[in-house]
Amino acid sequence: MAPTMSLSRSALKNVHLPYMVQHPEPTDYSTAMKQAVEGYDRARQMIAFLFDILDYESSVPQKFTLEEKREKYTWSRSGGFPPHLAIIPEAVAVPSYVIFSPVRLAQTLSILSGIQSNDRLAPGPEQNTMEKLTKWNAERHKNQGGIKNMYNEPNIGLRDDWYTDAVFAQQFFTGTNPTTITLASDTWMKAFTEEAASQGKRDVISLFRSAPPNSFYVQDFSDFRARMGAKPDEELCASSDGGVKRYACAAVALFYLPPTGELHPLAIIPDYKGSMTASITLFNKRVDPSDASVDQANDWPWRYAKTCVLSADWVLHEMIIHLNNTHLVEEAVIVAVQRTLPDSHIVFRLLEPHWVVTLSLNAQARSVLVPEVVVPVAGFSEPRILQFVGQAFTNFDWKALYVPTDLESRGFPLDRLDDDKFHNYAYARDIKDMWMALRKFVSSVLRDGKYYPDNSAVAADAQIQDWCDEMRSEKGAGMKKFPESISTLDDLIDMVTMCIHIAAPQHTAVNYLQQYYQTFVPNKPSALFSPLPTLLSQLESYTESDLMAALPLGAKQDWLLMAQVPYLLSKEVEQDGNIVTYAGTASNNEDPIIAAAGKELSADLDILAGVFLKNSEKLDDQNTAYNVLAPDQLANAIVI
Repeated sequence: MAPTMSLSRSALKNVHLPYMVQHPEPTDYSTAMKQAVEGYDRARQMIAFLFDILDYESSVPQKFTLEEKREKYTWSRSGGFPPHLAIIPEAVAVPSYVIFSPVRLAQTLSILSGIQSNDRLAPGPEQNTMEKLTKWNAERHKNQGGIKNMYNEPNIGLRDDWYTDAVFAQQFFTGTNPTTITLASDTWMKAFTEEAASQGKRDVISLFRSAPPNSFYVQDFSDFRARMGAKPDEELCASSDGGVKRYACAAVALFYLPPTGELHPLAIIPDYKGSMTASITLFNKRVDPSDASVDQANDWPWRYAKTCVLSADWVLHEMIIHLNNTHLVEEAVIVAVQRTLPDSHIVFRLLEPHWVVTLSLNAQARSVLVPEVVVPVAGFSEPRILQFVGQAFTNFDWKALYVPTDLESRGFPLDRLDDDKFHNYAYARDIKDMWMALRKFVSSVLRDGKYYPDNSAVAADAQIQDWCDEMRSEKGAGMKKFPESISTLDDLIDMVTMCIHIAAPQHTAVNYLQQYYQTFVPNKPSALFSPLPTLLSQLESYTESDLMAALPLGAKQDWLLMAQVPYLLSKEVEQDGNIVTYAGTASNNEDPIIAAAGKELSADLDILAGVFLKNSEKLDDQNTAYNVLAPDQLANAIVI
């Protein structure tokens, strides 16, 4: 295998590929963009040519025997990442650039290379109040030049109420990570009740006692230290090359969800250190969400605590929910299926259209995105991040994360999602229906007598067993919670549906809203830029200056990366790559069984388009529509 190519940010300035025209270093933003876009187009042509030669995601249809595929698709554990495809030479994997917007890609590369003209896209120490910062953000959106940038599309900072409890809470129902909010356990409720009693919060205790059963939910990041191998009281921090220190936190937020459905934050532990006594807990002054006596804009201790929660959610979302649970897990499926199922196998034929450029994209993530973008802005060291991701990969619980099972286990009963209580959880309502539509499609194909007339036919399929073994083996993907065997039709249908779900609706849900929620960095910073408070009295005395000190106002490169990468990854889904087009293509498949199922899927997607629109229209917050899972916007594969 060829050695891994790793480029530091400073080294990028001096790299000149043979098919790239060399220009003098640009002195202004427009020239930099023009040269980068021209170079991108030339590189894209060369990359496509190289991939055709190497038979990786080739534009020329290729057919290989199973033996040839086993030689071609081999596992690697390079770079400390979970098992993935070993591409030789590995540097050739970088061409996933072909899928990005040329301008957005060029802008990202110019930021990585440290071109000074980009500094105008990040605020400085002079924007030292939230009022100045939000005004600065609004001005960037108004003053778009000929070449659009990260401020071309609206972001949450344009909302006058972006900092409020209602907008904060709603992000866990319809934001970038709507997948982990969970019914509070008895253990958490006991802990918060005891803490409320110790602080004399009678109104909180009264609510705990009077609320209907199953009314309290948590967003729980308390296990960060354990999953990263850190001690319970260890300070979570990392430093950049320039000496800027970044801090992370293992926050916990407690929410109240009344029968009327307005999710409301009640208490926050900014950084859980193994126990309530070793941590600090701040209760919301506004126990009742209708209480207008508290000035939310100037409740700085509470605003700081909410920032801690969203910063912790950035970590979980980017590293686990997005990177691991979609990109890396789907790659394991691709490699394992390629090694165990011939191209003619019906399961291969159902899954293959949802792979497209995922392998090369993931190679790019391992070689550049994680080491050059995620690590430099996170509050954890690279070894901690890799352990965090590796632990999540190995323990990815396939069956527990099937949509119906997952929603039920997190306290969102499928048969009650249409109740008023859950009307704001549009992600849950949409993703449940999309799962059912995809499962119906898969079931229509696999249950046909041509493929699996009964359960015994599944149990007798040795190649399906080989797939299970490949996913679980230490020499393969090493995913111990993949089923030991798949022996019934329902089991096979569920697993194939899950593989499509991860690549299409799930990745779409957690990827394409990043630009809106994260380019305005104060809403969801990747790290904090000042140490966390260690005493409740210290936090309660926080002012605006303490919150501003936690933001990267003195670290322009960090701000730029936090804001630019969500913009890069939120490119609009192209029509030929959405789930509607996939269903249309399936409708014309030469296999009449797939064609018939494809026609049904097309009809179901037409219906779901209207259902999802109504779900969005029922949200209390009508300032931000939830249409990311609308079929015409739902990507058919992980393509960015």
